[in-house]
Amino acid sequence: MRIGIIGGGASGCYLAIRLKELKPSFDVTIIEKNDKLMKKIAVTGNGRCNYANLGDLKGKYNNDEFANKIINNLPPKQIVANFDKYGIHPTTIDNLVYPVSLSAQTVILMFEKRLQELGVKSCLNEEFLDYKKDNNGYSVKTNISTHVFDVLVFTSGGKAYPQLGTDGAVLDVLRQHGYEIETLSPSLSPIKTKENTKKVSGQRVKCHVSLFNGCELYYEEDGEVLFKDDGLSGIVTLNMSTKINSLEDKNKVKIVLDLARGYGTIKEDEYPQFVNPKVATYLKDNHLDIHKLGFSFKAFYDYNVAEVSHGGISINEVSDSLESKKEQKLYFAGEILDVDGMCGGYNLMFAFASAETVAKSIVR
Repeated sequence: MRIGIIGGGASGCYLAIRLKELKPSFDVTIIEKNDKLMKKIAVTGNGRCNYANLGDLKGKYNNDEFANKIINNLPPKQIVANFDKYGIHPTTIDNLVYPVSLSAQTVILMFEKRLQELGVKSCLNEEFLDYKKDNNGYSVKTNISTHVFDVLVFTSGGKAYPQLGTDGAVLDVLRQHGYEIETLSPSLSPIKTKENTKKVSGQRVKCHVSLFNGCELYYEEDGEVLFKDDGLSGIVTLNMSTKINSLEDKNKVKIVLDLARGYGTIKEDEYPQFVNPKVATYLKDNHLDIHKLGFSFKAFYDYNVAEVSHGGISINEVSDSLESKKEQKLYFAGEILDVDGMCGGYNLMFAFASAETVAKSIVR
């Protein structure tokens, strides 16, 4: 059986490995527009590649029930065990699993080694342009050639990090083939605010962050916020962006920081006891409450700094095996689907688990 995989990222490469492990006779080809595979993995987790999370998975994704059902096909502990066999030995920091080298390059090198051992073909510098159904298979047109496959799998990602090749072009083609594409937007992204933050740009604060949808408390988390020239960043802010994406009316969104949680009333001249003096001055000069520092959502940052994209192929378009309901022997895996998670390895876990789901379905 000839299987074509469009996209050589996390889900595409893991899918290729699992297909050949489960059925060595398969002829598996990855078509990748970049000059090398797995470019995006290299920058995940600040280059350390947090590839799994051993904590609670509920409430970590949009389309959470769907995402967790897929992850049940390859639970986090099984990801860790499989990676260990490939030479990606784990180290765990607060439920976050990294390669013991703390380098994403280890993941890339070990995946490349396994792909080579299994005889997976890679067509690099080859950009997918379109496909059509031919008899019982698919004809795939690229900028260089035309390929014929029995089974076709799209693992080309969403629109985040276009500088690494994920520019949403494949989704545009799929839209022309009649697929429902949920609106794309940056996720795990810094947030621009309507309030001016330039005077505290570069300052970091540990705080309790609350996300309000109008008057309703929608989500809260403790973490570090980094002030930017025109808004907020930091892991807790990136998580807030994921939650904001699920709200229809973003004009009602308010983010409130408590910079001294657990303490009672604090006078303005006491602020330097609890926060950096520069932040304290910012609060005092603007008569802002250290317990209720509020910001109104203005916009997300661009795709080129967002870690993932929200939206993609509607989950209504696929079966439980991630096969298209429109076209037999055509599948989707990874970020191209309308599933995105919070910081902490959740997106890579979905990439691997969705690849596992597709691999087992094809073998069956």
